[in-house]
Amino acid sequence: MSEQRTAHPYHMYDSIREQPARVASVLQSQLSLIERAAEAAAAKQRLIFAGIGTSLHAALLGELFLRHLSAGRARAQVEQSFEFVHYPLALSGDDAVIVASHRGWKNFSVETVHRAKAAGALTIAITGQEGGDGIRAAEFAVPTCEQEISFAHTKSFTTALAALALLAIGIAERRGWLTDARSAREELARVPVWMEQALAIESAARAVARDIAARSRLFFIGAGPSSVTAFEAALKVKETSYSPAEGFETEQFLHGPLAEADSRAAAVLLFSGAPSDTRTAELWAALGELGAFRIGISSAARESAMAANLAKAEPSAITAQAAHALQHLQLPAVPEWLSPFVNVIPIQLFAYFLALERTTNPDTGREDEPAHARAKKHFQL
Repeated sequence: MSEQRTAHPYHMYDSIREQPARVASVLQSQLSLIERAAEAAAAKQRLIFAGIGTSLHAALLGELFLRHLSAGRARAQVEQSFEFVHYPLALSGDDAVIVASHRGWKNFSVETVHRAKAAGALTIAITGQEGGDGIRAAEFAVPTCEQEISFAHTKSFTTALAALALLAIGIAERRGWLTDARSAREELARVPVWMEQALAIESAARAVARDIAARSRLFFIGAGPSSVTAFEAALKVKETSYSPAEGFETEQFLHGPLAEADSRAAAVLLFSGAPSDTRTAELWAALGELGAFRIGISSAARESAMAANLAKAEPSAITAQAAHALQHLQLPAVPEWLSPFVNVIPIQLFAYFLALERTTNPDTGREDEPAHARAKKHFQL
């Protein structure tokens, strides 16, 4: 393993920058294997996606990819691996279980594969290179990228998404749910370019990190695929800054958590160009009334539509603060189902630069601290 770094650029930063190339590599090098896995999975009646932590977020998006591509016809669900093991589903040969685990040795993801196989289900593993052998007991083991040095996983997340998106296209095509698989594949092939373009937001993301570093409450909020990006954002802040952050689906935030928001909070809202943006704009206005610092993430191509939504929510005008946020956080326009690949870039950069502002090492996860080392003796991952 490479030597630990004590200053910028940390290993996490390198991994963020490497993502376009790693995603492109998975899309090219693993196509044949993923197509064979899709052929096998398409013959099954139920598809179950599983994972833990960041890999659970990948599993959630894998299900959303398939929901989109099948127009909601796929019989699919998501399970957290620990819950799957302790509160098992009845499985049979009619099921396929798709497990994401970058390290490949996490106890409960490995056990999920073994239990599924024992029940006669098809098993597919999306896992990192040179990971543990346990998860490779799956009938199909799709490698993503090299093992990450940083505790905060970034490229392992987006490379897993690449494999899951290819798999979802293949399944949907074979089941007759997707009439234009070629267009879906062409869109997916453009993702590395869009991700490279999104990296140009780095300086703006660093400025936002400075703006929010002193805030004691941090929320990430979005709907649809962006809700999962919000969950991943909160996890990355916790892993790198060791400080509270929460990710919410837009409507869920309005039903209770809004009571926690005030001038001590910063809120990052994800706009995707979908009908749900109208509700997100209403939340934007509500947070403005409460004095929260607001940051919007959207594509430049969707700024006018977003502005219209915000104008409806704030009839007087879009505030200077809102206009500033939109101006500095514009991303390439992408189809909504692929937006997590692009939207996660500023999210990861926020977390990274927030750690620098708060003088924490984003690579270690505090595993180098004696108290946390003692704490880890009480459990195994």
